[in-house]
Amino acid sequence: MADFYFTDRKYNQLGIASTDELASSSVIAIDDIGGQEGDYQSVDGGYRSYSATLHFSPDQSAQVKEMTNVGNFVLFKGRAGESVWTTILSREHDPLAGTDTFVAEDASIDLINGTVGAYAASSAMTIAQYIELFAGDSGFVIGYNEIPDLTRTLNWDSDDSSILTRILSVATQFGVELSFRFEVRGLSVIGKYIDIRKRIGGNKGIYLRVDTDLNKIVTTSDIADLCTAIAGTGGTPDGSDTPITLKGYQWVDPNGRYVLGGDGVLRDPVALRTWSRLLSSSNPDPVDAHITRNKTYEATTQATLLQSVLSDLEKFNHPAVNYEVDIAKLPDTANIGDTVYLVDEDEQLFLSARVLELTYSYSNESGTATLGDYLIQASQVSAEYRALAETLAKQNKGQDGKDGIGIQSSIVTYQAGSSGVSAPTGTWSDAVPNVAANQYLWSRTIITMTDGSTSTTYSVGKMGANGADGIGLKSSAVTYQIGTNGTTAPSGTWSSTIPPASQGTYLWSRTVTLYTDGTQNTSYSVAYQGTNGAKGDTGPQGPPGSQNVPMTYVQTATPTGTIVTNSLWWVGDTMSSVTALKRWNGSSWIPDSIAQAVLNIIELNAVTINSAIINSPKINVPFSHAVINESGILSSGNLTLNGTSYSIDGSIEDANGKANGQKYHTELNPDGMSSYITQTDGTTRLHTSRISMGVLELSDLISGLGDNATYNTSSLDAEKIYQLNNVSNPLWKGVSLLGWSGDAQSVTPSKKITDCLNGWKLVWGAYSNGSFTGTGISESEISKTSVLQYPGAGRILSIMNYANANCSKYVYAFTDHIAGNTKNSDGAAGNLVLVGVYEY
Repeated sequence: MADFYFTDRKYNQLGIASTDELASSSVIAIDDIGGQEGDYQSVDGGYRSYSATLHFSPDQSAQVKEMTNVGNFVLFKGRAGESVWTTILSREHDPLAGTDTFVAEDASIDLINGTVGAYAASSAMTIAQYIELFAGDSGFVIGYNEIPDLTRTLNWDSDDSSILTRILSVATQFGVELSFRFEVRGLSVIGKYIDIRKRIGGNKGIYLRVDTDLNKIVTTSDIADLCTAIAGTGGTPDGSDTPITLKGYQWVDPNGRYVLGGDGVLRDPVALRTWSRLLSSSNPDPVDAHITRNKTYEATTQATLLQSVLSDLEKFNHPAVNYEVDIAKLPDTANIGDTVYLVDEDEQLFLSARVLELTYSYSNESGTATLGDYLIQASQVSAEYRALAETLAKQNKGQDGKDGIGIQSSIVTYQAGSSGVSAPTGTWSDAVPNVAANQYLWSRTIITMTDGSTSTTYSVGKMGANGADGIGLKSSAVTYQIGTNGTTAPSGTWSSTIPPASQGTYLWSRTVTLYTDGTQNTSYSVAYQGTNGAKGDTGPQGPPGSQNVPMTYVQTATPTGTIVTNSLWWVGDTMSSVTALKRWNGSSWIPDSIAQAVLNIIELNAVTINSAIINSPKINVPFSHAVINESGILSSGNLTLNGTSYSIDGSIEDANGKANGQKYHTELNPDGMSSYITQTDGTTRLHTSRISMGVLELSDLISGLGDNATYNTSSLDAEKIYQLNNVSNPLWKGVSLLGWSGDAQSVTPSKKITDCLNGWKLVWGAYSNGSFTGTGISESEISKTSVLQYPGAGRILSIMNYANANCSKYVYAFTDHIAGNTKNSDGAAGNLVLVGVYEY
């Protein structure tokens, strides 16, 4: 379980939310298992975000709404026990559904909302100087800095970047990664730090194997970005009007592979021999026809521009090989940035990868990860390719030297010890143990080198002893006694009840306070009970009293004797049994009435009201055994009009008026109308409907009761009805291979995929002799959900052509168009053309 503390911007606690279902009723329920919810971390993004949903009852709505006000803070402990402080950026509060969904980030609104202008450094600066320049007024300071002395001369043309975007750009150009860290005391953040790491995470020797930790590893290859040469253009240095290039820069590759030409283009002759268009049996080693890309960089010196161009050429001079890993179980020890090893023994595939994104659910106590930076991708070069590179290198450098020694792995473990000088001899653990007061926490780091040698280092910290207990208030007792003077406390028996004090005596009170260390303090207070004063003088004679004051009679017998005009007679033994009101007109009793405007009636029974206006904030109409349908089913309950809400609550009964346990509720208010009926347990909702602001929401019970109930839930609005009415409408017609040599081709449907109900349906036909044959129709689909999740991503569409041959088209789906690939005309794929796109 996990607890989340919500505070206002002054760190005043507003409430607590917990994933623990057994938490106190004063604690709000929270879950983070829906959609994009959970504790999300990203190596590239640097920041951390948390999204979850609070569930509340109607009487908790106001408190929850105050807790999740945008700008408020959420504090909690992360899965590794670290303090996490986030700021709420957005929230959606639905009082009818009883849910409040919020998104919070740890970068704070100072970094996210604040912007910075264009900037060009006049001289080389450290990364700390850049970050302090851009984020100096945000409350963050530099924490750990693993490159304190490295300098760069950087500039930015953008004048509307957020502070967060700018400092992440700084980190990218320094080749490091950032993370945010907080020091929390109680519910207050007393320190906010930006940590600068060469690489977030570590290598803990975590192995994930197919059929145990992984479901599968899918390998994809792509040459869409392949090139053998790059012409790089950098930024514009101070005092110049034109951006820099590599023209005229002198550089020789120490490994003998890459060649920088006088035209400023960096070329890879080794890759050229594989990918040149001039390659043939008669020309196996072409030296011309490079695949050249023009790329723009931010570097303002030729030296840094060269390094950027070289880095890209090494990345794109071979086919890009990517791996899609379906993780079945992520180990608890895997953290953001960590290196893990992936093993598929059947495919003889062994990879190392980094945890680039990590999402953890505190409700399910489980996490999901996105992996990347696969080590094998950096060496996706054939054996012949590598041999050719080595041959060229030897021609320029001579024979190979001995391999250098590097770091292979680093493992950190922990152990508690009784000495701060000698390391403990017990068992080391990768989890930090609990350490008793006055004991020591030891950490051991074992570094293994690539030649097999190891080195071990230790660090130690002492756990301080607990301080002495403070002195507090244990109890306080107040007693009373009557005394004869106001100076000396009485010596008799003290009582916990206040005694009556006669005139001229003193009422004493004694307060005895006992403290937790056994000491006590006694204090007294006293009050005097005064005597009666002397009798005053007789007052003047008043005027004669009136003899003509009307009287009020409450009796069943007719009043007799002398009766003053306008006297009232309530006919009845008591006011609660009165049956009539009469008034004496001077000669007889006549019926009388009371104006409605002056009535204040607490309870009114068995009354017929005709032609009246009733002004009341609440009207309650009970009913018993009322027929609610033609089958004879009965119901008892209440119809209530309360302010803006009109509701009916009742129970279902059989034809004999016996309740079967089912309850129902129907309500009409300014937000709309809602209705539900329960199972016979009286709590589990069987059917639910709600109409609100143009949206119909329906929910039906599938199985289970109470907390174990599962539901089918759906909604319908005007947009969905419109989309349903337009399913199968043609959005594009024509003939397209979606790519052939020299032209990737694309089609643009008349309606974006985001405006369709489910997506686009693509209709293919046989293609022969340069035209659509009108036969061999097949269909494939591109879903809206997939495009929104992976916009512009390449996707493989598998199709059976007219000759019953399996083939595929490789396309890039965007929200408004479909782009093809120049290879879509090769092989069997060239026998199929796109002839229509329809809405589905």
